Amino acid sequence: MTSYDLVVLGAGAAGLGAAAGARAIGKSVALVEMDKPGGECTYSGCVPSKTLIESARRVREARNGTSYGFRSVVEVDFPAVMARVRAVVSAVAQDESPDRLRRQGIDLWPGRAQLLGGGGVSVGNSTVQAERIILATGAQPKIPQFPGLTDVDYLTNETLFELTELPPRLLVLGAGGTGCELAQAFARLGSTVTLIDTMPRVLADEEPEASNVITHALEASGVRLILGRKVARVDTGPVVVLNDGSALAGSHLLIAVGRTPQTRDLGLDAVGVELGEAGIVKVDEHLSTTTEGIFAAGDCASPLQMTHVAYDQGRLAAHNAFAAHNRPGLLGGRREWDPSAIPRVTFTDPEVAHVGLTEAQAYAAYGNSAQVGYVADTDSDRARCAGRTEGFVKLIATPPKVLRSKLLVKLVGMSAVGPVAGELITQGTLAMRAGVLVGRIAQSVHAYPTWSMSVRMAAAQFFGGYGGQTARPARDGE
Repeated sequence: MTSYDLVVLGAGAAGLGAAAGARAIGKSVALVEMDKPGGECTYSGCVPSKTLIESARRVREARNGTSYGFRSVVEVDFPAVMARVRAVVSAVAQDESPDRLRRQGIDLWPGRAQLLGGGGVSVGNSTVQAERIILATGAQPKIPQFPGLTDVDYLTNETLFELTELPPRLLVLGAGGTGCELAQAFARLGSTVTLIDTMPRVLADEEPEASNVITHALEASGVRLILGRKVARVDTGPVVVLNDGSALAGSHLLIAVGRTPQTRDLGLDAVGVELGEAGIVKVDEHLSTTTEGIFAAGDCASPLQMTHVAYDQGRLAAHNAFAAHNRPGLLGGRREWDPSAIPRVTFTDPEVAHVGLTEAQAYAAYGNSAQVGYVADTDSDRARCAGRTEGFVKLIATPPKVLRSKLLVKLVGMSAVGPVAGELITQGTLAMRAGVLVGRIAQSVHAYPTWSMSVRMAAAQFFGGYGGQTARPARDGE
């Protein structure tokens, strides 16, 4: 048996964050991983998908050259596209290699982990021991229970990037972020793509205006949308049969309906770690589980299944594992996880980014006294120069707490759609996290002509606005 200060189960983003956080305060760390360090993001999520999306974006831009004064003929070499995907994955994986972890003072233990109680963790034929343990086992693709699906050779994000030939006819189940991203990318690379979802609109968690923009963008890319329809069964072929009896035939089927926590066979019951809704590990505001000394972070313990969330939660869990409980002292005491200002980005083209409350959520919280500033990219000079005027920026702010001073209004939500929406959202995230007044955004000089000018223009609407436009009350629903 080998003893450490901390044992971390899982070497994805959360596990790597936890290990790095513990080493930063001088603790010894065992990092247990049954596959390869880096996890889903490196090998089957963020890195390969965004690399593929970048190739597809450049194909689209080259083919659209006549709009910008040039002509080009584009021929997609799909095996070369996928070779580039694998090369980028390999390069990123070096940042998380066993050798690099070793140089950081982190001991990597390959194998499947099982909790033994009393701080013990079995790894293969060995046992490691620590007073504190962090669960960071991530999540895996959620597979719906459609009749016939088990008889079909379907794809998930874990197998999609192993393709070496372009799917001629790709069926995609799930019009959330992953489904929309990959449907658009494969359509641009030459696949005939059909995107299917039970929801009446794509990206159903985003603002309705964002869904509308992405609907048009997907259709312009050649994606056929089948929305508001349920799947009755899946036949070999593959063939997706809908509840109205209509059938959709493809050469390949991609399942992209979400992810489910990986918590099976860890021995959670034996040590008293409880699971909550959808199989997520129950944690408190300090990321502590129901068992003393065991913490959890990332996709196995959070509904916010994003790499940046996982890494930050991992570091926070490591801090809290060694901090004094609920009082100042060692390391300044335990800190609470705050999910209120966490940005998310869907890397379609255009991108969709959001932080905080949507307009409907703000209306539910504050009524129509919540105010909305909205700037369409048709009013953005940068967007006009780029020929990309389909997007927008929306800011949502609470009513001023001191009614005689409009300058006290604070941001509670932001959405952006556009080519660089993922970069713009950082301005809203920082404003919410730091409590920056919306008036300060409006007063801050932004470089011209930049995409970020739209953020200042939207902020100015709360105080009279640009060109006479003013903020409007928030509204409910669609």
